[in-house]
Amino acid sequence: MAAISVKRNSVVSRFKPLLSSQCLYHKLAEAGNKPRPRSEKDSPFQLGELNIISKWQKMDSRSLGITRKVPSSPYTLIKILRSRGFEAYLVGGCVRDLLLNRTPKDFDVITTADLDQIKKQFHRCMIVGRRFPICMVHIKGSVIEVSSFKTLAKHSENKEKFLVSQMPRGCDKSDLNLWKNSMHRDFTVNSLFFDPIIHKIYDYNNGMKDLLDLKLRTLVPANESFTEDCARILRGLRLAARLGLSFSKDIESAIHKHASSILTLSAPRIMMEMNYMLSFGAAESSLRLLHRYHILKILLPFQAAYFSRQTTGSGQHTMMLMKLFSHLDKFVSCDKPSAPSLWIGLLAFHQALLDKPQHPFVVLTFGSVLYHQSWEDGIMFARKYVQPLVNFDPETLDPYTPLSDDEVAKKVNKLAMRVIDSIDILVDADVLNNTMSKFPCSPCSGLVFISKNAAHSTAQLFHVLSHKVLPPSKGRSSFEMNNQLLGKGDPSETRFALGKIIMNTMGCGIDNQPALPESVHVTPPDSSLQKLNAKSSSSKKQNAATEKPIKEIADSDHAIEKPEEICVSKSPIQELMATLESIIEDEEDLPSQLEGQNAKEKVNSPADVQQSVDRKDKRKQVLQLSSLFK
Repeated sequence: MAAISVKRNSVVSRFKPLLSSQCLYHKLAEAGNKPRPRSEKDSPFQLGELNIISKWQKMDSRSLGITRKVPSSPYTLIKILRSRGFEAYLVGGCVRDLLLNRTPKDFDVITTADLDQIKKQFHRCMIVGRRFPICMVHIKGSVIEVSSFKTLAKHSENKEKFLVSQMPRGCDKSDLNLWKNSMHRDFTVNSLFFDPIIHKIYDYNNGMKDLLDLKLRTLVPANESFTEDCARILRGLRLAARLGLSFSKDIESAIHKHASSILTLSAPRIMMEMNYMLSFGAAESSLRLLHRYHILKILLPFQAAYFSRQTTGSGQHTMMLMKLFSHLDKFVSCDKPSAPSLWIGLLAFHQALLDKPQHPFVVLTFGSVLYHQSWEDGIMFARKYVQPLVNFDPETLDPYTPLSDDEVAKKVNKLAMRVIDSIDILVDADVLNNTMSKFPCSPCSGLVFISKNAAHSTAQLFHVLSHKVLPPSKGRSSFEMNNQLLGKGDPSETRFALGKIIMNTMGCGIDNQPALPESVHVTPPDSSLQKLNAKSSSSKKQNAATEKPIKEIADSDHAIEKPEEICVSKSPIQELMATLESIIEDEEDLPSQLEGQNAKEKVNSPADVQQSVDRKDKRKQVLQLSSLFK
């Protein structure tokens, strides 16, 4: 890694004069990276040297390819605050996503106005939150979160005093406010500010360079950052999974050290972070990172035991759980998320198969009935497309005997009841501890974070199969995915999505519709930031991060003409970055953060079916779940 880093620096240094002219590069203060001995007088925020950059970056957004104004709601809000004499900026993940040519789902605004002053400017505005209150402003069909510089300063007085003492000379009040606020944020890539009125992006912490390097870095030493807020561990893993970012050794060490502190978070907070990971298009990569950093065994111990069993021993196996979530990722994204009941249902479905493996045709029919929402249509489709099917070990059995429609219906019914029972493991600590007691080698924290309301909504999805209440012939009228209904947790749409995922996982090929456009999942190559790293990120087609859903509301408070939507066009700097990219790619291959899955799948051909008949007597008994993890 050191050699790679030196090589990159040597290449980039050749273009330093050109990059400086576009305000895209500044050298890291290498001397400030070395920790100094701690003294008794040290402030808790002085541990290690803060990388204070004397040459801050103020860039023209148009030179980076952002040539149009942001969507109407945040633009209008900022324009109103500006007209009242306040400063206002877009801040955080939305700026990062704009630079990566991704469409943010929400836009956060920060202003010099205090919360009461913000509230006076908008008719539909309310202050929420106790520790760090913010304003929720309803404007032009969206809800925008607006925070105040004064709020954070008030609640972090000691850190504020320290930051003021570290302020470089010659800065104005505006820079002081922006820089101090940026130092309170979790990661450098989230510490950027954007003024869409004058087309300026403000970078005080090398956030632009970290985006170019696909690097995740904390504002203060990672140990302190995660001590201050351990939820940043989950947030960091989520960003790495979505954007293909790599961790420094500092962050990796801090994650291992502070992983257990996640248990101190409230269940709703954990649920929120997990939903961001699993509902917005980066579920598979998120689960792999959670397992890699030993956090999955804290949050989902049953699934962690499954991971361990599949990735150790005589050889690796294709993991059905990962296949299910990879198919989920294909039709949800940051701007088209699903409700939590979808991924909770997938976890429960997979747990039920581990508890009682099923004939592949039963699994296919289970998905087909959910997809078609008709017993008759579901079984008819499954009969037509029964072969070849993917076989998973240990979730499915060899198809050594044919099944009648009545037998299939009974087995589907029993499988649905097992799925409903499996939901209890996710929401009841006693049931979880009792289940995990069968696996003494797999630790169990006893943590459950899924609410009973969410569990109830998920169980309702499968009651139609367990009680056979689906209409015998009347099925689904349209096979187009309605993402709006899916995001709201509509039961019919969620069943349709579950069925589609299960059928595709079994190799049925039901998904005849084209996948989501590349622009939804990955950054298009014309993004000037992404060009430099296209080679390293091409294998990680993840969706943009989003922090909270935007509610649909009534008309705007102010009638201001809606600006045109975001559009990225080529600019002179892009030609420069393309030249730099070609040199970088010749020099090195950027390391990949995520581990690949190289196991091969088994496909049941007609010959396989005949051979399996000969093994009928050997497969009469099904292994119990506890034996899978011995």
